[in-house]
Amino acid sequence: MSYFNFFIYIILYLLLSSCAENKSHNVDLKGNTMGTYYLISLVDIPKTITKEKLQLEIKDALSKANKILSNWDETSEISQLNNNRTTEPIIISNDLINVFKEAIIINDKSNGYFDLTLDPLIELWGFGYSKNNTIERVPSKDKIKDTLTLVSQNKLLHINSKNQLLKKNEDVKLNLSAIGKGYGIDIIARTLDDLNIKNYIIDIGGDIFVKGHNKNNTDWVIGIENPKLDEKLIKEIITVSNKGVATSGDYKNYFSKNGTTYSHIINPKNGMPITHSTKSVTVVYKNAMSADGWATALLAMGSKVGLKVAENEKIAVMFVDEVEDKLLKIKSSQFKNLNK
Repeated sequence: MSYFNFFIYIILYLLLSSCAENKSHNVDLKGNTMGTYYLISLVDIPKTITKEKLQLEIKDALSKANKILSNWDETSEISQLNNNRTTEPIIISNDLINVFKEAIIINDKSNGYFDLTLDPLIELWGFGYSKNNTIERVPSKDKIKDTLTLVSQNKLLHINSKNQLLKKNEDVKLNLSAIGKGYGIDIIARTLDDLNIKNYIIDIGGDIFVKGHNKNNTDWVIGIENPKLDEKLIKEIITVSNKGVATSGDYKNYFSKNGTTYSHIINPKNGMPITHSTKSVTVVYKNAMSADGWATALLAMGSKVGLKVAENEKIAVMFVDEVEDKLLKIKSSQFKNLNK
C-alpha cells in the first residue's frame, strides 16, 4: 500500500469512526417512585448522553418532585405547609406556585369538582397517607358534614400578588395526589428537553407524556386500560405526540362494606365517594399535570356532567361507563379527532 493510499485509508477510518461515535441510540429506563412504577423510553439520543447520566438526571427530577408535593414525605414542602397552622401569608416555591395556579384553573373550570383541599375527606374515608387512618370505615353523616367545612379550594385558599399562599382556615390541609404524578412527569420532560432530547415517552403509574416519535419514526401508540381488570384487555388505542395522557379510575382503590362499594374518588360537593356509572376517564391534554388534574375532575363529575364541561373546554376525553354490566365508551369531539 502506498503512503498516499494509506493516508486516504486513515482519513476514511477516522471519518467512519467519528460517525459511529456520533450515532444516536435508544435507552429504556425503569424504577419506582410515588408509590408506583416509572418507565421511560428515549429514542435517537446522542451517544454522548449515557444511560448512567440519564438515570442520575431522572433520579434528581423525581426527588425534586417528591420534595415539593409528596404528602407521604413528612419533610416535603406540602407537608410543611399542611403543618403550618396559620392564616398569615406563607412563602412557597415557584414550582408549588405553578402547581397551585394550574389547580386553580381546573377548580374554576370544573365548578369545584377538582379540589386541593379535599385532604380531610380523603383521610376521613381512609384513603390518605395518615398512619392512623382506618380503612373500611364508613364515617357518619355528621362527621362528613363537619369535615366539609374544611373543603372548598376557591373559598379557603388564596394566592396574593406576591405569590404567597393564604389559608383562610388554619386547619386547611392540601392533598396533591390528584395532580402529583403528572407534575413529576412534566419535571422529567423539562429535564429531557434541557438535554436536547426530542423523542421520548414518560410513564409514571399509567400517566404519560410523549414527545416526538417512537422507534418506528411514527407517533407514540398508547393503550388505554380496561376498567374490568379481570378481562385483561386494552379498551382503546390512540396515537399521540407532544401531549400528556392521564387515566383516572375508581376500580383499583376502593373498599366494600355491607354490600356497598366505596371509591377513593370523593365528590367535593357532598363528601361522599362517587356513585355514578363512570368507571374511568382518560384525558389527552397539553401536559401531564393538566391531564392528571382534569382526569380526576371529570371522573368526580361523571360522564353526564363531565362531557358537557369537556366539550365547552375543548378537552379530549374518553369516559368509560358501566351500564347493565357492559362497558360503554363516551368520547368528546376532541378525543374522536385524535387518530384522524
